[in-house]
Formats: sequence, structure tokens, C-alpha cells
Amino acid sequence: MKKFLLLAVIIFMTSCSHDDSPDRKAQAQQKLNAALSNFPGLSLSVKTASGNYTLVAGDAVINEKPMAASALHYMQSISKTFTAVAVLKLKEEGKINLDAKVNTYLPSICNHLPNGNIITVRQLLTMTSGLPDYLDSDQFLNDVVAGPLPMTSEQVLSYVYNQPAKFAPGTSFGYCNINYHLLALIIDRVTPNGHRKYITDKIINAIGLSNTYYIAGSASTTAPVGTTANYLQIDGTFTDMSGLQLGTVLTLIGDDGIVASVQDIAGFYYKLLHDKTVVSPASLEEMKVAVNHQGTPTYGLGLHFYKTNGGLQAIGHEGSGVGAGAYAFYFPSKNTSVVLCTNAGTLIDAIKEEQLRALYEEIIGILLQ
Repeated sequence: MKKFLLLAVIIFMTSCSHDDSPDRKAQAQQKLNAALSNFPGLSLSVKTASGNYTLVAGDAVINEKPMAASALHYMQSISKTFTAVAVLKLKEEGKINLDAKVNTYLPSICNHLPNGNIITVRQLLTMTSGLPDYLDSDQFLNDVVAGPLPMTSEQVLSYVYNQPAKFAPGTSFGYCNINYHLLALIIDRVTPNGHRKYITDKIINAIGLSNTYYIAGSASTTAPVGTTANYLQIDGTFTDMSGLQLGTVLTLIGDDGIVASVQDIAGFYYKLLHDKTVVSPASLEEMKVAVNHQGTPTYGLGLHFYKTNGGLQAIGHEGSGVGAGAYAFYFPSKNTSVVLCTNAGTLIDAIKEEQLRALYEEIIGILLQ
């Protein structure tokens, strides 16, 4: 019995602390350093029950400012989890019914949307509405480049108005940013001060995210102090896209908008999915009910589910922008959150997107497997 207990303790200690070992950290740092041939800068944060640590490489501003552990990054679609949490909290307050038709809250808007008068709030959350996306519109992309930015919500909606539906609501999965834009507008409809203040007060400040800012829809003309510069690789050269990056994030309410440190985002997913202190237990279970895509559970309420190359279940979200890219996932079997961000654009650079995904997988393999 003593031998069995000793073995159990050793196994427990090993499983809880392996990702904190100096060896693994050094290997992860080496991976980040080696990846600077593809990225201007990188930030990695790991949160476990025993603490957290951050590793950085490269520059926050090329040739001017090294990447710091305190740097702020654009989190892009990771913001969707914040929006979903806000909706779930409002459900808990009795202000939003997830199975109500969206036209209950946004009747005039829904009259111009395909499926507009039959889709539900839940279908927006789970990406099963069948709505087209503004990214499908060449005119949207042209107008983003031509400016001015930020756009109004009305302008963003105009790119999907009166366009054909992708599928009947609830019959398929189709990732679509406009779903979360509409969720932000629903929050605006049911709260006195709008979705930006609600997310800031009820989530960011309430759980102590001191280096997280929701800026979409604000009147700001500058990024929060400490935000990295942002780049797009064009013909092998990193071109500064910081102005365009900021303008798009200010525009895209609900589906974008968060600027934060990697430590805060690792902590956010840890508190949400491990500590279970961000929403009620019942709401969390609802968030984790994932719809299937091609036979695989893929998307819950603002949560993306996938398995790593090594077979680990991951729950969280990724984000991509014109000048930024991010991966932020919690690994239940390891009780660990891992966030990786770069200040290079992955939205319109498929090679960069694949390079960042591959780097994240390599780091997960080092730290958790």
C-alpha cells in the first residue's frame, strides 16, 4: 500500500508540474526564438494551478522596442468568448432568452437579414444562423482599405443586408462574424449603457483583468498604451499596418475588440473553464454544448473545441487580424491555459496563419505532452 501511495504521489506531482519545468520552458523559448524568422514578435503565457509564466521573443516595434511580458496584443475573435459570456450573464439576469427569435430584440435590423425573422439568439452564439458574413463582401474589403475607419455599425450591417442565406437556421455550422456583431447590438438593446460598458464592468473589471481593454465601438483614436505595433508581411518585408489594425478593431463590435496582455487572457480562460467563477455552473455547461461540424464537436457558445495533433482536447478561441494573430485555449486534462500571440497579420496571409498554428502545436507538444 505504501508503495502504491508513493507512486500515486509521484504521478500526481509529475502531471501537475511538468509544464513548469525549466527544461520545457527553455525548449519553448527556443521555439519562439527560432520562429522569429517568420514573425516580428511573439508572446506566450501559460497558466496552471501552481502559477503562471510568460515567455517573449522579438520586437513589439520592429528595431525600436523589444517585446515585453507586459505587451498588449489584439486578441481578435477571442473577443467572441467575452461577448458570449456577457450574453450568458444577461440570460442569468433574465434579460436575454437564448431561444427567443433575434427579432424580439432587433426587429428593424432583422427585416433586412436573410433568415432574420426566424433565427434565434442561440443560433447566433453557435454559428448556426446561416447568415452571410461581411468578410464575404468584396465591397467591405475595399472599403476597409479605402477608409475612413472606424465604420459605423449600420455600414457593417449593410454588407450583409439582403444577401442570400448560407443555409436554413440550425441545419449546419458556418463560422460567421456578423453573428457576434448582432449579439453586441442585442446587449446594447437590453442594457442601459451598452455592450462595451457591460463587458468592461461585468467581466473585465469583475474578474480582475487589469490589462484587458474592450475598445470596439469606442471613440478612441489611439490604441491602449503598451499595445504592440502591427505588421503584415508583403513580399518578404513586414509592413506597418498599425493604423488599419486599430481601425478595424474599433469597427468590429462583438466579434472583435479586445486588447490585452497574454497573462490576462490565459487567466480569463482559466477562471472561466477551470475555476468556473465567471458565469454560473449551469451557464458554463450551456456554453460547452458544442455543435458538430463534419461529425466533430466544434463550437459551443463562444467557445471553439478542437483536438491537438497529440490528441489533447482544447477549449477556447483563436483570433486573426490584418496585423495580429492569437491562440488561446484551456486544456482540461492538463488544467492549463496556453496563450500565444503575434503582431503579424494572419487574417489575409494563409501561410502566416499556418505558421502560427504550427508553432502553437509545437509548443503544446513541448509543454503539455
